[in-house]
Amino acid sequence: MSVTPQPPNTSTVVTGGVPVTAVLAVSNGINGGYVVNPLTASDQGLGAIEPLYVNIVTNATTSGNGTTVALQAGQSFALVPGQTTAVSVNAASNGHRFTCVFW
Repeated sequence: MSVTPQPPNTSTVVTGGVPVTAVLAVSNGINGGYVVNPLTASDQGLGAIEPLYVNIVTNATTSGNGTTVALQAGQSFALVPGQTTAVSVNAASNGHRFTCVFW
């Protein structure tokens, strides 16, 4: 099966505490992918490192519990092959950048 890696819908949490949709819901599902919280504050676009929050069930909060997963600096989250739901991302600070690729 051929797959084509795709960039995310966005790779920045514009307003801290307000979730963004990194990957839109796809009715026939995605084949996989990943979200990475950059290792350094500079790569995160911030003055100090902070967690990034990912949720594939509903909107991500800024707490790592329930269906929201907290990624510490340098950690990644694997997207589920066949996933039909959107990927929501959140952070405490404005402008938090992250890496995301899906296929």
